[in-house]
Amino acid sequence: MQQAWQAFEQGVYQRTIHLVDSLEQQGVRAAALYFLKGRVYLELNHFDAAIQALEQAKAIDPNYPGIDYQLGHAAFLQGRYREALTHYRQALEQVERISAGNSRQTGQDIREPIYRQIGRTYFLLDSLQAARRFYEKALALDSTQSETYRWLSEVAEVEGQLEDARRYAEKALALDPGHFENLYRFATLLLRTGYPRDAVYFLQEAFRRNPHHRGVNYNLGRALMLLGERKAAQFYLERARQLEEVTSKLEDAKMAAYQYPRNPRRWAELAALYVQTGDYLEARKALDAALFLDPDNLALQNDRANLALLLGDTLDAVRRYYQLLQRDSTLADVWLNLGVVLAAQQQYDAARRAWLQALRYRPNDDTLRRYLAELERRRGS
Repeated sequence: MQQAWQAFEQGVYQRTIHLVDSLEQQGVRAAALYFLKGRVYLELNHFDAAIQALEQAKAIDPNYPGIDYQLGHAAFLQGRYREALTHYRQALEQVERISAGNSRQTGQDIREPIYRQIGRTYFLLDSLQAARRFYEKALALDSTQSETYRWLSEVAEVEGQLEDARRYAEKALALDPGHFENLYRFATLLLRTGYPRDAVYFLQEAFRRNPHHRGVNYNLGRALMLLGERKAAQFYLERARQLEEVTSKLEDAKMAAYQYPRNPRRWAELAALYVQTGDYLEARKALDAALFLDPDNLALQNDRANLALLLGDTLDAVRRYYQLLQRDSTLADVWLNLGVVLAAQQQYDAARRAWLQALRYRPNDDTLRRYLAELERRRGS
């Protein structure tokens, strides 16, 4: 089981399921086994399979920690919010029973994310007072979670308390300045509360991080328009209009993938649209779902390696490129991309070998020849 959990934590879902199935074939029947299987399927948005596995775990051990929370999450992700609340409350009751016999701090640590998720669910059910109450309970246990402040900011904004909303958003950003959503929310609230110049500063930083985000472009355009910078404003507003079309396609693709979760092509199409909008983390989830269903698809594996680059994980990208080339050494695109990464790491000899290999299979490629010429220039300087 330890190897299976390690594979899960590394995001290697195909291997996780393989290890779990192997244990099951050996006659192992444990709640932990089916719980882990449910977690994998939930990560891949295979909701029916996830719920089935989690229910199997619960049948074996009704008190196994985390089952009700994960069942709640499965319902939440499908928009079944009242069902989600039922499971979250059952998870909370279980934690409170356990914490009654343990230290108070342990109970607090476990309850905090449940309170936060209950609050989120109430917010999506338009029960703003209940949402606020549970967010405040979560913050009373752990005031370092930026997500709770960001979500509390949303409640205040809907209630029309814009100054409070901005204050909560600023707190979220201070706690986690690297989180894009914290930055974007604070910037938009600066704009809404009459600080367009400050909003431009933060929106430009958000644009630097994700230039394909429709809301960033739209609000940056609005802010610049208020400052009288009409030409720059029109540039961003036009970008927002173009991105709106991609966003619409993305929503359709998401619906199709959820409707046909066993179709790898649907997940691959969704991943491609997420990449267009700059949401690389969601693209990774979608591509992992496609690869789980079609692990031998070399084109998908190449897309996943390229996505690792976009995510800034060059080690993972290089590892995936080499694995691909072990499967098929004639893939010129993979040799080319591998060479680009190696050259960026100043591994010029290795980059040159990779591009020469690519040239073997694509002898008339002018781009490759330019890369090799530039490489020789760098090595000579």
